[in-house]
Amino acid sequence: LFLLLRYDTMKRRSFLARSIAAAFFVLLRPSQVIAAWNAKHFQQIPIEKAFIEVLGTADMVRTDRIVITVPEVASDSSAVPVAIDSDLKGEAIYLFVEKNITPLAFSCYLHEGVLPAFSLNIKMKESSLLYAVVKESGKYYMASVQVTVSAQAC
Repeated sequence: LFLLLRYDTMKRRSFLARSIAAAFFVLLRPSQVIAAWNAKHFQQIPIEKAFIEVLGTADMVRTDRIVITVPEVASDSSAVPVAIDSDLKGEAIYLFVEKNITPLAFSCYLHEGVLPAFSLNIKMKESSLLYAVVKESGKYYMASVQVTVSAQAC
């Protein structure tokens, strides 16, 4: 019994030592450990290049089957409400803001046969075009809308 208790204590100490080392590593290099996986999609680049970086192409079909609901004039650029609805059974949905430092504002992979319907608040650097892109059967469909920002947030 004494040997069993001693073995559990040794395992516990080893576990605590490894946990502290892992936590220290995460705190020491958070950008490399946590956020580096998607860094290339969140860089300041022109919108056409953002389409190519994220989607692999800038060749998209304009459609009225994607509806972007957003106020024409946003009174606060730190929380612009955006709703995206579509009758396309998409594989993925993306939201780009043309003049943001990082054009990709939202991306989501969808289960097969799901009709995309999302509502979210986004930050906008300045008045800009919003692009909603839905991928269906390997093709990209896009809709866009202009949003005017009347007051920029800090």
